[in-house]
Amino acid sequence: MSRHVLITGATGMLGRQLMATAPKDYSVMGWSHSDLRPGLDAIDAVSATQVDGFFAEHSLDVCIHTIAWPDVQKCENDEEGAYLVNSVTTENVAAACRRHGVRLIHMSTEYVFDGTREAGYGEDAEPNPLQTYGQTKLVAERQAVTVPEHLVVRLPVLYGELAQNLSPLWVPALLTALTRGSTVKLDDRFERQPTWTFDVAQTLWRLVDADVQGVIHVASQEGMTKYAWGLLLASAAGLDPSVIEPARGMPVVPGIPKPLRPWLLTQRLEQMGVPPLPGLSHRARAYVNSVPAGTAPGVPSSFVESNG
Repeated sequence: MSRHVLITGATGMLGRQLMATAPKDYSVMGWSHSDLRPGLDAIDAVSATQVDGFFAEHSLDVCIHTIAWPDVQKCENDEEGAYLVNSVTTENVAAACRRHGVRLIHMSTEYVFDGTREAGYGEDAEPNPLQTYGQTKLVAERQAVTVPEHLVVRLPVLYGELAQNLSPLWVPALLTALTRGSTVKLDDRFERQPTWTFDVAQTLWRLVDADVQGVIHVASQEGMTKYAWGLLLASAAGLDPSVIEPARGMPVVPGIPKPLRPWLLTQRLEQMGVPPLPGLSHRARAYVNSVPAGTAPGVPSSFVESNG
């Protein structure tokens, strides 16, 4: 069935993948605040007037809201900025969806959980964010559920195509550092569920087709620390993993609490008959082959990852 879909944050890592993989019978529009390109609209989602004006001018069925500021350290350093990007944009989009009868699919994060539950977190688990990033994303969730037809999608750490106008993601930076033989120190404490944006986008379009509502977790069920992640990528790229060292002492971001294991269980997807998304061990080689050479220039001689 043909639908008119808006993707906010269309030039971000996930937004770009959604734009590229949209079903052919869908009419898809995208927003971008700074990285303008043909086919996108320049909308400042912090402006309620701009947001509502766009909804009023276009006949939309679905809005997929991917705008976010996921840099844990920068969110902690700029709480007001984090609130504007993560919470206020969602408040404005949710209000426009309610007013114009548009279904909202909102992207959230595993950072709404504290990571203390060994068995992991189902969709009905009680959130308890530890830092500004998780707190502002939880506020956003509460805005999203005010839309009569809504779906909150919690995601783990993602890897994918580097978004333009952003500093290099740690994975392309890692590959560049390894190519140069640089020393690399990666966290070996915090367990994550790295998931490829390609697989997430495919699943999201399936959820749009099925009109799924409520809360759902979309994540691979293969866990690893960034140290293990780095070793796997090095092997897939045919690079020397011996320069990668585990960092087990201080937290990755000093002074900012992070959940040790915010494991997202994917019970609802499994009940729908959707198999778990492929883990990195099944995707590493394909992903490494997709990363353009020279994606992360200017990596220092000693590379130490610093973000969530």
